[in-house]
Amino acid sequence: MSRRQRFAALVASLGLTLSLTGTVLAEPTPAANAMFNAGVAAFRAGDINSAVDAWAQAAKGGHAMAAYLVGQLYEQGRGVPQSAGTAFHYFQQAAQGGNAQAAVKVGLVYRDGNKALGVKKNNEKAFEMFEKGALEAWPEAQYYLADMYRRGLGVPMQRSESLRWLLLASEKRYVPACLELARIHFDGEGVNQDRIKGWSWLDLANRFVDPADAKTVNAAMDKYSGRMRTGEKDEAKKIADDWVAKHEGS
Repeated sequence: MSRRQRFAALVASLGLTLSLTGTVLAEPTPAANAMFNAGVAAFRAGDINSAVDAWAQAAKGGHAMAAYLVGQLYEQGRGVPQSAGTAFHYFQQAAQGGNAQAAVKVGLVYRDGNKALGVKKNNEKAFEMFEKGALEAWPEAQYYLADMYRRGLGVPMQRSESLRWLLLASEKRYVPACLELARIHFDGEGVNQDRIKGWSWLDLANRFVDPADAKTVNAAMDKYSGRMRTGEKDEAKKIADDWVAKHEGS
């Protein structure tokens, strides 16, 4: 089992969330590693306060995962008072240390602004955060970076670059990227209008979506179904089948 896999399994065992893909595990100091392990032991023993203290110290030593986990605990109010401000502080620290998921959280705050946090909209900073996560192959970051390019937020509008990042996100079976690619092809936004390609992306989204989250995909299929002509959905299915075969194991 690789180091990334061990960390992912560890975090899952703690009942928290961390994606294996797109998470940079920078080399923290030995002392930070020791404090991180102490925090793990404390958390497993049910002593979340001690876990937070240990992970906060580990974060100071450059342990990005520790910073991300502390941020999650404050965001959720698990064992500590819920505090969006403290969570944001640790997510910023984790993002600077290379945690792609934290980079998305920080990027969204800058993109939308947050009065409660005292953060004004700043598309340039949002772009920087999304790019940081996207370059680490985190599909959610790639999706949001594509949106920034498509709308010209924090960067000159570049539809071709937006399309490239959406395709990279779709390769990781990220459903929102598949839905956006479907819309783009149905509307002919920066590409030749193509109902069959559009429906193929809807077909893929339908295959990849968690059943509990299928409402958005179903709504999109209902929206575009009336545009399809006889036999076109079958053609789209073949394209989707070929896509899955080509990307099998990715």
